[in-house]
Amino acid sequence: MNKKRCHTLLPLVQLLPTVAAAAAVLFALPRTVPVLAAVPEKLTTVVEQPVEAVSSEAEEETLPKLPYADGVYVGSSRGYGGAVRVQVTMENGSITEVEILDAPHETKQFLRRAKRLLTTVVETQSWEVDAVSEATYTSRGILGAVQNALTGEVVNNPLPPQPKPAATLVVEEFTAPSIYLDGIYTAEATGFEGQITVQVTVAEDKITDITILSAEDEEEYLSRAKQVIPAILEGQSPNVDAVSGATYSSTGILNAVKLALAKAAVALAEKTAPEQTASEETAEETAPSEAAEPGETPVTAPTVEVVQPEEKSAVPVWLKEVWQQLFYADAPASSEPEPASSEEVLPTSEPALPPEETGIESETEGAAE
Repeated sequence: MNKKRCHTLLPLVQLLPTVAAAAAVLFALPRTVPVLAAVPEKLTTVVEQPVEAVSSEAEEETLPKLPYADGVYVGSSRGYGGAVRVQVTMENGSITEVEILDAPHETKQFLRRAKRLLTTVVETQSWEVDAVSEATYTSRGILGAVQNALTGEVVNNPLPPQPKPAATLVVEEFTAPSIYLDGIYTAEATGFEGQITVQVTVAEDKITDITILSAEDEEEYLSRAKQVIPAILEGQSPNVDAVSGATYSSTGILNAVKLALAKAAVALAEKTAPEQTASEETAEETAPSEAAEPGETPVTAPTVEVVQPEEKSAVPVWLKEVWQQLFYADAPASSEPEPASSEEVLPTSEPALPPEETGIESETEGAAE
């Protein structure tokens, strides 16, 4: 029996440490719950404090105080097409704002990309940053202008590669006609990169409208070149000066307008030419030609001619014949001059020939006798 009890109590004795440990845990658990609940808050506080310290130290390192007095500064530098002007605001030794004041010669799409640098300069507190891809020259213009505004140094950025015009610059000659024929005329001329087509409207002998139908030049230069249109309308002549900075584009517009107006002058000449031809033909019909062609009967104006009557002999022809037969006298030709008087007729010793041998009727001798 004693052995059996020992075997039964042995497992219970072995479980006593485990039960005691569990009881200790249950006894201490209510006291440890508040402590465990406060652990996350303490851990958060410990973690946050180093992060704030690190960020403040990094900010002090990346944003040093600049040696420039507070104020607003303006500077400029060369971009792609010309000068770029910016305004830089300084407060408490830091760049607080950068603004572009003027960039008239920059292409709008490239300028829009380069404007990202305005935020970058404020964040880095420096103009020594990378340029924006695909807007390199415009970016250099902005950064150089910031440097010029703060330091006063002249920044000479490299010149961009200059594109070549499509053709040599040629200025068309134009002489205004005395009058234009009303209508709408179209013509084209060469600008910087290609053809520029314009439409010119003429009404009541005046240039009333000029429209650009198509152009291959860049919109930036073309918009400036369009300044010649109001000048043409105001002066009623395409002989005006080209626009500086858009010489090729403005000259292309002027040349196209000149060619269109030349068509208006030619159209007027063609219209008046048939009228002149008709008037000339009418004049030719009413006036006789100097040399009429064979077989044609020219129409001539009636003329009055004084015709001298032919001299007729007072002696009848039959009487002459009888007289000649009786007296064997010579008869002169009808083409001989008038008979001489009886006092001028000289006597001759030669006998007169019979009429059969001479065959000539002599009115002189008959008249003398």
